[in-house]
Amino acid sequence: MDDALLSISEVSRRAGIAASALRYYERCSLIPEGAKVAGRRHYPPAVLHRLSAIKICQKIGFSLAEISDLLQGTGVGGSVWRSIARARRSEIKREIADLNALLQLIDQTLDCDCRTLCDCPHMRPDGHLETGDQGGGPGACCELDPWPFGTPRR
Repeated sequence: MDDALLSISEVSRRAGIAASALRYYERCSLIPEGAKVAGRRHYPPAVLHRLSAIKICQKIGFSLAEISDLLQGTGVGGSVWRSIARARRSEIKREIADLNALLQLIDQTLDCDCRTLCDCPHMRPDGHLETGDQGGGPGACCELDPWPFGTPRR
């Protein structure tokens, strides 16, 4: 890219970010304040790289405050952003484990042959789905009698 300034509308178009977001990012000091040319903001082309980094950090799940810290990158060898990124990575791994546990719970409820979840003995307060036990498994649930108020049987 050359050193010519880009208008706010051009930066907005190229970065895929609303002009209002660019002005907000300026107020949050995420990007440098645009130079005023004929009353309109203009930015150096390098701002596109910074905006790309911001978008990626948002996708990862960082807040704008965290992104501000990440972009500062102070410390020896960029240790600040690396430690923040490592902490977020650990959070994501915990979230993945939680989501996998939710998938397993959903799979267990989908394997239930009961007419309603409230009829299922595994949904009781002492049932394995409530307590988090791994009991049951596919096809381990009961089937209800044809009568809607029947007692569950295995």
